[in-house]
Amino acid sequence: MRQTLRQGILPGKLKQKLQASLDRGAQIFVFVPNIAMVEPFKELLRRAFLDVNIQGTSSKDADRAGKVTDFRAAKIRMLVTTTILERGVTIPKSDVFILDADSPVFDAAALVQMAGRAGRSAQDPKGLVVFAAKEKTRSQSQAVKQIVDMNVLALKKGYIDA
Repeated sequence: MRQTLRQGILPGKLKQKLQASLDRGAQIFVFVPNIAMVEPFKELLRRAFLDVNIQGTSSKDADRAGKVTDFRAAKIRMLVTTTILERGVTIPKSDVFILDADSPVFDAAALVQMAGRAGRSAQDPKGLVVFAAKEKTRSQSQAVKQIVDMNVLALKKGYIDA
């Protein structure tokens, strides 16, 4: 992400995946590893997606609750945030992008919690989750395994369809 922010250009593959999420009508969580990246990445996204309401929030944002309310109401389509929103926020038809997913800040448990923001409604149970990183880490592998295992169990118990 630091290189992306320095260059000021969103990587093509990431932009395509974000656009696909927007095209399917999803709201998008964009998780970044630290507060200092929220505002610059929000601005980079705004330059790439001119007609999309994109906001950023963190624990230092006095208007955090208002932005979460607006995100729930679909007034905000893309929300750049830290792990502050990894739990307790349910948005129907949402996709999750975790940038710098190889950051030591993101352990397996945090990755699972962030990924858990996607697919949380009966209308859209298969939300997209993207781990964007330079390298694959043990935490990412553990998170993917845990998510797959939980989905297999949920399928067996009839909580989800194939």
